[in-house]
Amino acid sequence: MEVCKSEVNELFEKVVDNGFCIGCGACALVNNSPIEIKFDEFSKLQATIKDDDNLNTESAVLSVCPFSDESSNEDELGENLFRNVENIKHDEKIGYYKQSYAGYALDEGFRENGSSGGMGTWIISELFKNNIVDGVIHVHEVDSNKTNEDNSKLFKYKISRTINEIQKGSKSRYYPIELSEVLTLVKDTPGKYAVVGLPCFIKSIRLLMKQDEILKNRIKICVGLVCGHLKSANFAKMWGWQVGIHPDNLKSVNFRHKLNGEGANNYAISATQNVNGIDKEYISKPLKEMYGSNWGWGLFKYKACDFCDDVVAETADVTIGDAWLPQYINDDKGTNIVIVRNELIYKIIENGIKNNNLKLDFLSSGDVIKSQSSGFNHRREGLSYRLALVDKTKQWRPIKRSFTKLKSISNKSKKIQKLRIKIYEKSHVSFEKAIRKNSFLFFKDELDLLITRYNELYKPSFIEKLIKFVKIPFRPIIKIIKKNRI
Repeated sequence: MEVCKSEVNELFEKVVDNGFCIGCGACALVNNSPIEIKFDEFSKLQATIKDDDNLNTESAVLSVCPFSDESSNEDELGENLFRNVENIKHDEKIGYYKQSYAGYALDEGFRENGSSGGMGTWIISELFKNNIVDGVIHVHEVDSNKTNEDNSKLFKYKISRTINEIQKGSKSRYYPIELSEVLTLVKDTPGKYAVVGLPCFIKSIRLLMKQDEILKNRIKICVGLVCGHLKSANFAKMWGWQVGIHPDNLKSVNFRHKLNGEGANNYAISATQNVNGIDKEYISKPLKEMYGSNWGWGLFKYKACDFCDDVVAETADVTIGDAWLPQYINDDKGTNIVIVRNELIYKIIENGIKNNNLKLDFLSSGDVIKSQSSGFNHRREGLSYRLALVDKTKQWRPIKRSFTKLKSISNKSKKIQKLRIKIYEKSHVSFEKAIRKNSFLFFKDELDLLITRYNELYKPSFIEKLIKFVKIPFRPIIKIIKKNRI
């Protein structure tokens, strides 16, 4: 007779043990959960079983996990949330949307202190000023000078209750975080909350709100962030090491230090260590000159990120990202894309435009997709191939929405996907070895062959060069032909 497994057992057997846990902490918040979130040996936050509990504990954890087959997907959640919004539209890649924009906040301090155009902080500040929320759940730097702070982390979720606190949480943090600690505080503290998070985190919050009446009543607005992928804590240590701070001595890091005169996508890194009781800041060269700045390499990426198909936080009331488009890329101050799905947020933004608090252009869904083209290519076309790779091994993997036919993927793209997997897997192991050897050069040497092979795939082939060469003299003729066709 087959023994029925507990949900906790199934979660670990399928999601956690196969590397699909993103460390969001939703499963740790469920009633009677035996789970807590801790750093693993590669500095990734992961679900673990508490010492005094076991896998057979009965707890409804599967329905809140964003990578479980038992939880609702983004299409199902989005339809329930936004289908009745006036003039709502739907796109296969960006989900439901009422309006989309590109631009920035004109009000003093928002754009200057933000990673990009300051729109995320401006929106949640307006929610706070208008008493729509009285607390904002977002990621802050951990103050290592406070005795009650967890010094093993550089960043964590906190609740801001003043405009000053909200503005302190305005920067991008490419760092592992989890929700269970802060949402426990939300459950214990009546109020009206907005929460800011990555797509999978917003999804897990929506799933929790379906199960938990307190969270459903207290969380009023979800603000999503466009996401490439989540990094382990070693990503921050890598940057610190390159400016002269040993990983053990890194105190803080600013992942997006804006540089005057550089394009929006060529910022720097600033990092801090304590020297004889004094914090000393180091600022890097422009990012393009730093090792590991190529996001396509996926250094320190969570495996779970390679099995997520939500680029733009489809279940959020509003999504904020970078406007990686030709018309905005050269503005070193930064420009956001904004995808609105909520009527209240829409009215706040339209009032901001009317009152000259915001400089926003209307953006088509097509341009929104173009602004994140690399992310969509990896999460849609690339994902279909990665799913096929796992299916060949007969291992469990999450059920994903179907977007791209496998036959449409080129051999070159397949090679790129395989190398990306090898690079992120090796980066986790090699960096830990490098720390033990006290050598950043060792880390680079370990990855050198894979990186070289990867970069070679992005060089044009002889045939591609030939086609481009042949096209040049015939461009005027090609233009005439195209014009006549129209």
